[in-house]
Amino acid sequence: SVQTDASDRVNLQVTDARPKREVTAADFKRLAYVMTELGKRTADIGITLSYHNHMNSLGEAPQEVDAIMDAVDPRYVKLELDVAHYQQGGGDPVKAIDKYAQRILFLHLKDVVSPFTPPGAESRPYEFVELGRGKVDLPNVFAALDRAGYKGWAIIELDRVYGRTPKEAAAISKQFVEKTLKRKV
Repeated sequence: SVQTDASDRVNLQVTDARPKREVTAADFKRLAYVMTELGKRTADIGITLSYHNHMNSLGEAPQEVDAIMDAVDPRYVKLELDVAHYQQGGGDPVKAIDKYAQRILFLHLKDVVSPFTPPGAESRPYEFVELGRGKVDLPNVFAALDRAGYKGWAIIELDRVYGRTPKEAAAISKQFVEKTLKRKV
């Protein structure tokens, strides 16, 4: 997806699909090569490229995000850190922020519950939920961002809601950010 930031810079976030076979080191190298080449081309026209870690992608687990970020050229590929995907992939988003602070272009903020059983449905391995309702340590995520002097965007995101409207879900996340994290939305 393409986004603009407060300075009207255009940012392009990219993700990938995890192959249906066993992942190899060559997969990470190939992805890194393609993203670096794409990042060079987008930089030429003023667009910053970032990798979006995601479940069901090569960057699902923390060591996989590391393999990708180690292989790309940091001049051309930044990180769009999704804290809930990183948590669900087995990582600690606070450690990721500490490690990649200077390479984070922006963040996706959401929370995750696992396992999850929606009303009247079968259990799922995980579900993204409103901020403060899952297992992501959001107060320490923001403390890590403060330590790093992060001044970029943090986008509150929720994939779906159960038993409420999207507006009600957004209000829950907003209240958590303002009252618990003491941040302005």
